[in-house]
Amino acid sequence: MIKSYRKSFAFQLLILDGLASSLAWALAYYVRFSLLQETEGWELTFLNLGILMVVLNWFCFKMNHLYEDIESKAWYREFISVSFSVVHGTVSMAVLYYFFSPTRVSRGQLLLYLIFAECFFCLFRVMFRNHIHNMYTKGKLSHKLILAGNGPQLEKYITVIRKLPELGYRFVGWLDDGGLAEQYGIPRLEEAPITELIETWQPECVVVGYPEKDRSKAAEILEYSFDSLASFIVLTDTNPNFVGTTIDEFFGVPLVRINHPRENFFSGLLKRNMDIVLSALGLLVLSPLFLLVAVLIKITSRGPVFFTQERMTLDGDIFLMYKFRSMRVFTDGTNEKGWTVKNDPRITRFGSFLRQTSLDEFPQLWNILRGDMSLVGPRPERPIYIQEFRKKVPAYMLRHKMKAGLTGWAQVNGWRGDTSIEKRIEFDLYYIRHWSVWFDIKILVLTVVRGFVNKNAY
Repeated sequence: MIKSYRKSFAFQLLILDGLASSLAWALAYYVRFSLLQETEGWELTFLNLGILMVVLNWFCFKMNHLYEDIESKAWYREFISVSFSVVHGTVSMAVLYYFFSPTRVSRGQLLLYLIFAECFFCLFRVMFRNHIHNMYTKGKLSHKLILAGNGPQLEKYITVIRKLPELGYRFVGWLDDGGLAEQYGIPRLEEAPITELIETWQPECVVVGYPEKDRSKAAEILEYSFDSLASFIVLTDTNPNFVGTTIDEFFGVPLVRINHPRENFFSGLLKRNMDIVLSALGLLVLSPLFLLVAVLIKITSRGPVFFTQERMTLDGDIFLMYKFRSMRVFTDGTNEKGWTVKNDPRITRFGSFLRQTSLDEFPQLWNILRGDMSLVGPRPERPIYIQEFRKKVPAYMLRHKMKAGLTGWAQVNGWRGDTSIEKRIEFDLYYIRHWSVWFDIKILVLTVVRGFVNKNAY
């Protein structure tokens, strides 16, 4: 029952999405041509366009993986994907109609449809999620799992599953538990070939998690996967894993990549193009402000307008980062020494204002345009400090798996200036592990919304 029901999830979502698209299209047509303007003779045309709109939405939703693994996907990520897919489908409709139809579709109709569609699609997705979770909670749906092994990753897996009861996972037994089954309240299975246990318990999946020293036992169990209809999940003993693990294949040889960010050429290209456009636009729009800041720097203290310093970015490359000078210039170079702290005597009065408002960072738009940095990413640090931090903070160097940024996930969460290095690394690695163009846009919006003034910026 569970398998046939789960297989219909995608079909149910197809029906709901088709209904949402049809309702939005019909409502947009009614508002545009019945309430706002009386028009006759377009009914058949807009009926055909409505059918095309449904098909385009199905295609865009499929391309964005919105019919896969709905239970394990965070709701906000699903809604972002839904919103993007609706926009994608609407734009596709406008482009197709523009090139292949002698008449023009109403722009008001499309705009109204986009608004109504966003609401209907999200509403129906919420209703469907609640329905599925209620079914899991009431025990009407469940995923039966058999555990095999006694590795630390298997214990972590159990802990995570126990925190998410709404997903409906149920452990029916534990093979070779190493004395852990009683501790977690899971039935212990007697030693037997895994195929016999699968036939007896009929699990949906077998989760295998042995420590590295017992990998031969894992290999022995996996040999039975060729003779079973149950799925097998292997939890690899590969700590520490801070950035992410991906399964790959090299000319037929399976391999596991550790702390290797998943590369996406088109997303990376979009990120770079976004950097170029926004940094160039920023330099152009802010040029009068830059001129004013430069004049005030020269008036309030002796020395150059700009301050350059070596910083580290992607893959450990060193570059010269530009800032507006906020410190006094000393002939012995003392303004270059030491971490900046609160009430630092080296900072000028106007320099303090520049730092508190983050205006001193804006010349880095030139670094972004050049390709040294990105708009969003881990903040770049000086090589002299990096050699110190890498000895004290685990996984510190992994932050250089991503190009350095003007703002970042750590900064919008308050971890900037003279704050915990460990917390900054935690947020930087989270950003690298979950990076997407949408995540970048979210950070940019948060940077603007929360403002450039920060109590830790000095």
